[in-house]
Amino acid sequence: MAKHRIERNLRRLADGSWRVYRYLIGSDGSRRSLGAVESTVSQTSYRETEKRRIVAALQARSGVLVVGETGSGKTTLARFVAADLELLGYPIACVSPSSPKQTLVKLAEALGVPTESLTTGKALNGPQLQAAIAEFLQSSIAFLVVDDAERLGRELRGWLAGMLSWQQPMLLLATLPPRKDLFLRLPRIELDALPNAAMRAIARDAAAELGIELSAADLASLLERCGGNPMLVQREVRSEFLGLKATAPDHTQWVDATPFLVAGLMVFTVMRFIGLGFNSTSLYLLGGILTVAVGVVRVVISSLPRQPQKLGA
Repeated sequence: MAKHRIERNLRRLADGSWRVYRYLIGSDGSRRSLGAVESTVSQTSYRETEKRRIVAALQARSGVLVVGETGSGKTTLARFVAADLELLGYPIACVSPSSPKQTLVKLAEALGVPTESLTTGKALNGPQLQAAIAEFLQSSIAFLVVDDAERLGRELRGWLAGMLSWQQPMLLLATLPPRKDLFLRLPRIELDALPNAAMRAIARDAAAELGIELSAADLASLLERCGGNPMLVQREVRSEFLGLKATAPDHTQWVDATPFLVAGLMVFTVMRFIGLGFNSTSLYLLGGILTVAVGVVRVVISSLPRQPQKLGA
């Protein structure tokens, strides 16, 4: 069993670049610095098209919902969007929901909105924070970025939906957002799996940060297990570094059962004709029953809601 692990801390420097600080964590909790490296993973946007579309939509005072499976790069994409908007001089409030009150406090602090009453000095309650933030946003151009937005409670979703009436720009990122209220009102961008070229680049960069090299065979095997998911490819590189056994693929995989059902219908239809030709009533009836059964299964499957089961759900 491995007696150590690698911990990485990502920090943004004054010049806007990102740097990764690596530490070796021993089994006794000891911490030893492995030095700092330039993080090409963090500096390179592999979803440049999506980033440009989101930035343009937000500048047009629109809301956007980004949906993708766990590890598909939603948080990284949000960071690049926020960085671009910051370079343009816009205030940005980036939060991940916790309790309703704490979420509002985080938003207020990020926007520079007071969280205490200027007259009494007491902390503002939830409705007061909502009113103070809304008043600030109506008089200023600022952007809201909410990661893990599916964790937003009904009250906060309703509050954010109300802001859309005056075209408050906001970016929400979610893995499995509920199909209701706020999430139905926002234009949606679905994150597809990254192409192999981008996945290879991420794997090489992650390996370089750990000081290891991956052969072409290692890369091919690694990419096959990750299915275009950047989080998984970085996890697999860390596993290689620690000498851990590779696991089976755990990204989303789908098989279309329609050809099998059609083939079954054809086989059972032929069975009926054979029964008719040999004057076998039992074979004829069995073929008919099985044909109807397969048809019913096909109708049931086609009527099911097409909600994919995402990784990590």
